[in-house]
Amino acid sequence: MSETYVLPTLVKGPFPLPARELVVNVGWLAVVFRNGVPCRVCRPGRHSSLVGLFTGRRLPVTGELSVVLFDNAPQTVQMAADAVRLADARKIGVTAVAVVRPRWSADPESLLDVAARYGVLSHRYGEAAGFQLDADFRAWARRLLRERGHDDVHLAADSRSALTGPHGAAGPATGPGEGLLVVERFVHVVVTPDPVVVAIEREHDKVDIKAAALEAKVALEPLAAALRELRGRNEDHLARARGLRRAELDVDTAAVYGVIPLFIRDPKAATEVVKTRWQVLNGLLNEYADMLPFAAEELGVTPTQLLQSLAQGRVPTADRDAGPSSPDEIGQLDERRRPA
Repeated sequence: MSETYVLPTLVKGPFPLPARELVVNVGWLAVVFRNGVPCRVCRPGRHSSLVGLFTGRRLPVTGELSVVLFDNAPQTVQMAADAVRLADARKIGVTAVAVVRPRWSADPESLLDVAARYGVLSHRYGEAAGFQLDADFRAWARRLLRERGHDDVHLAADSRSALTGPHGAAGPATGPGEGLLVVERFVHVVVTPDPVVVAIEREHDKVDIKAAALEAKVALEPLAAALRELRGRNEDHLARARGLRRAELDVDTAAVYGVIPLFIRDPKAATEVVKTRWQVLNGLLNEYADMLPFAAEELGVTPTQLLQSLAQGRVPTADRDAGPSSPDEIGQLDERRRPA
């Protein structure tokens, strides 16, 4: 019994009856044993006196009395069958959740024969019911599926049809169950496909994906060719635009870090430029130090501002509206971030 699960409340007992009274709840049946022999089936209700219970006459009951309770309600079980061979020689696995009923629910009096067969120990009933139901389910699945193909079972809209047959098809009217439990209906069925079929389908999917990718590439080839031609015709313009955007980005970044734009692309060259500027500026300051106040006054700035502008490679002009001038192109770009 691999995956079959039977509720442990199928049968309970035995319980002694010293008071000679018995109450049977709804959903249960009781078998009264006298001296270890099943003698009477009691349906739900109160049995206040067992006088005449066995003889039909109003005589007191003698002997040792005990009772075994049998669950009479439907139960839910899970069953499984592996390596079920189909008509196309494929093998599948089937797992089912089913509602089962005790066989004695249709004929309570048959419990006397069942009790006489299995005795007073309740655990025997659950074991027998579980093993028998598992064997019945496996035989049922193999009998129904041996004439059906893999896709017919695995790709069915309702997987329960794998165990009940297609709608309108001739077949058994009831579910499996030759023992103590009988299947009333299947609630849920899961079909595990054949691993070989799964592997084949996976390879087919890979081929389909490659074919779709190739088809898309062929369909987009004219567009790609047109884009390549357009890029070739405008290569110079695009290069200039990229260079300008790169230069603007260098200026913005240099302003953030307080360096000249050349430092962003070539730090070594920028260091040499700054060094040369300081050397030239130092020479000019040594030669024309006495002229700085007059030059600053002529340009409309303070001597300190004039020194700062010279250190940054810029020369302020007297006409502020005419725009700044610089000794090189890098200085002109640097004017975009000149502090007010």
